[in-house]
Amino acid sequence: MHNAKALVVVGLQWGDEGKGKIVDYLAKDADWVIRFNGGNNAGHTVVTGKKIFKFHHLPSGAVRGKKLLIAQGSVINPKVLLEEIDFLKKEKIPLDLSIDQRVHIVMPYHWLLDGASEEWKGKQATGSLKLGIGYCYEDKNNRLGIRFEDLINGKILAEKVRAVFPFKKAIIEKVFGQKMELTAKKIIDEYTVYGLKLKKYTQDVAAAVWHGWGKKKILFETAHGTFLDVAFGTYPYTVAPYSTAGALYSGVGIGPADIEVIGVVKAYTTRVGNGPFPTEQKNRTGAKLQKQGQEVGTTSGRKRRCGFLDLTMLRCALKLNSVNYLALTKLDVLSGFKILKIADHYLYQGKKVKYFPAGMNNLNKMKPVYRIFKGWPENISQAKNKRDLPENCRIYLDYISRELDIPIKLISVSQDRENVIKI
Repeated sequence: MHNAKALVVVGLQWGDEGKGKIVDYLAKDADWVIRFNGGNNAGHTVVTGKKIFKFHHLPSGAVRGKKLLIAQGSVINPKVLLEEIDFLKKEKIPLDLSIDQRVHIVMPYHWLLDGASEEWKGKQATGSLKLGIGYCYEDKNNRLGIRFEDLINGKILAEKVRAVFPFKKAIIEKVFGQKMELTAKKIIDEYTVYGLKLKKYTQDVAAAVWHGWGKKKILFETAHGTFLDVAFGTYPYTVAPYSTAGALYSGVGIGPADIEVIGVVKAYTTRVGNGPFPTEQKNRTGAKLQKQGQEVGTTSGRKRRCGFLDLTMLRCALKLNSVNYLALTKLDVLSGFKILKIADHYLYQGKKVKYFPAGMNNLNKMKPVYRIFKGWPENISQAKNKRDLPENCRIYLDYISRELDIPIKLISVSQDRENVIKI
């Protein structure tokens, strides 16, 4: 599969880059596929013929029947995970799953707090999906969290829920002024059942990776995208966890190691929800990208905002993730556009800005400077190699690779899992 001992797939934009398809494609040659960050606010899609598989917790290697591991950096909504497990069973796809005992559990009061806080923020709301992911990570950092090892032990689960519940109830009712109908007993009863069903999947994933290192072909799957990272993203319009390639070390439990980094980038740019978006097209072009790309959030169901490719973002993302090569997705969506643009840099107070800024306060004042390209009318979904692509398409790709000084080794030309050009 590769010369390094492991691969990590990371999104270089605001998520929704097509990581699920790339992970599924690479999983052909992997033994293990590991998720190490995020929760069910991340949605990864795999298309096989007429079937569409959407995963929120399970790694995207699930469709190929690979060994799946969920490492401690992730958080789990057990109800959602069990639904995905049941779905695989109905599809008669074998499941070999391990969940680290250290994984934190999303509780009902987390999403109640999420919804209440978004309402309280009003116009300052970040656009949270209100699934409680951020509040689950907050409890993890405040040492109030419930972990997978607690979920599968009914007695400890009950003790921990009873201890934290009054605190959560007080916040919801006294701070946010909302009536909380939920009771500790109801949570305990419901989650005890989840624990019994999931107990058989428990494992020390970190130790498994230590022992499998160099013996197994390991593929790490990052959720979200670089600019949703809580530290380096467009804060505060980010997710709660870290979502760059470096997050895998603490998220799994290994030190710096020989890992090849594959950066996934969509052939244009999208984002869901609020936050700055320098190359957004609030016009017919943006609407056409949204329609042709079927740009609707896997988890949220919300239409994605669409715009042109932004090299200023990508230069920064390549550095943040130490990317070895690119996997470019949804190139087929651009067929039919007469003119295409790529933002080479921004202008701010008369100065050229080549890298995405660290501070967000002036980002909306920065103006993208575009290179203009001729489009192509041809349907490229059946292209098997780069030579099969129209000349204007190849010019578009070569410009990206040259300006970013990085090879594009995988090109996705349709939704289907096998329609990938390998260079």
